[in-house]
Amino acid sequence: MIRSTTFLEVRYYETDLMGIVHHSNYIRYFECGRHKCMVDLGLPIERIENEFGIMLPVVSVECTYRKPAKMGDILRIESRIEQMPKAKIEVLTEIYNQNDELVVTGKVVLGFIHADTRKPTRVPQCMVDVFSPFFND
Repeated sequence: MIRSTTFLEVRYYETDLMGIVHHSNYIRYFECGRHKCMVDLGLPIERIENEFGIMLPVVSVECTYRKPAKMGDILRIESRIEQMPKAKIEVLTEIYNQNDELVVTGKVVLGFIHADTRKPTRVPQCMVDVFSPFFND
């Protein structure tokens, strides 16, 4: 399993008139966690695109809201990949506030396409090489 943690502070523009994070922003928070996870692995998404010609489009998103986050909250974004990617990669996310209360859970599924043709492909070898030590069973 691959795990990564990142933190961010809820900004004013991410909230509604009640000072609560607008529901659409959690998808952006998922992306922040996903990006940090790939950076931690030494394989940021922009490198996969630029060096290997593979893009990772979002295929689906699931999000379950548990407790509202508010302006000024410090969120802990826990991202994990529990399965070796093949034709897609699933990133599970849990977001907690500064009181360690679960705010939201979710899952983002990404596919793999060739940047030039936009045709689907399997997981690129660069990811297999980096991910394999975490899934050696």
